[in-house]
Amino acid sequence: MDGCTPSLTSLREGDTKALAALFDREDSDEIETDISKYLLLLWPEPCWEDNPFDFLREYL
Repeated sequence: MDGCTPSLTSLREGDTKALAALFDREDSDEIETDISKYLLLLWPEPCWEDNPFDFLREYL
């Protein structure tokens, strides 16, 4: 075994059309905006009250 993966088979015409239809949407910009908005909601808020160097107190 040489560690290489087998080559992928080429896509059939029906597969290509299905993928094109999936990504050829008029509302893709709206979807991107929604995804970005929800990802920003998941970003943790900074804790301004906490001292980020508090863990160094015992060493200083």
